[in-house]
Amino acid sequence: MVDTSQTGFALRVRQLLPDGWFPAAPAVGEAEKAPVLNALLQGFGSAFAWVWNLLEWTNQQTRLATMTGAFLDMFAADFFGTGLPRKQGESDAEYRKRIQEALFPSLSTRPDVENTIRYEVGQAGRVIEPRNAADCKGLGGAASPAIGGGYGYGTPGLRYGSRMVPFQLFAQLPTGDTAQPSTQTLTRIAAVMPAGTIAWTQDVESLDG
Repeated sequence: MVDTSQTGFALRVRQLLPDGWFPAAPAVGEAEKAPVLNALLQGFGSAFAWVWNLLEWTNQQTRLATMTGAFLDMFAADFFGTGLPRKQGESDAEYRKRIQEALFPSLSTRPDVENTIRYEVGQAGRVIEPRNAADCKGLGGAASPAIGGGYGYGTPGLRYGSRMVPFQLFAQLPTGDTAQPSTQTLTRIAAVMPAGTIAWTQDVESLDG
């Protein structure tokens, strides 16, 4: 492997000097017989090593897999404008992963909606599909709610299921208040939804109800 350190470059320059002009480079354990020459060549070696390291670092910034720092931010700005900024305190590895996911997004699935809510709110939300029995369970009653899997008339967390409303879902975002969801959040949820579908979205104080 080529030695690209300061000493390695100094030795390579020394090997280019005509034979007989200066003493040969010392072997391991030997004393330097040309200290002035060595000091001069070490200066050249330091400059060459710095340039080499700069070239290696520059080469890393040409690929998403290896770029770091501000180059990641510039990459995201080139592809997504202001739509994918770095989060406060987000590491290069975490930001790179989000950029890669945005470049090759998974779309039109329920996990995509759930992941978008988690990204926007910072924690998991609740997605309810009326045609999904796992979300709505069966309908029970206040007297025997267990018949409906814990859901039913007069019980907390009632979910009405229906086969008459396909291609729709309800999304609850645990933002801590009941304000209207932000335009940004609604836009990003809509971006991962299949064409012709509807997401009824609501901010809630918590998902306990």
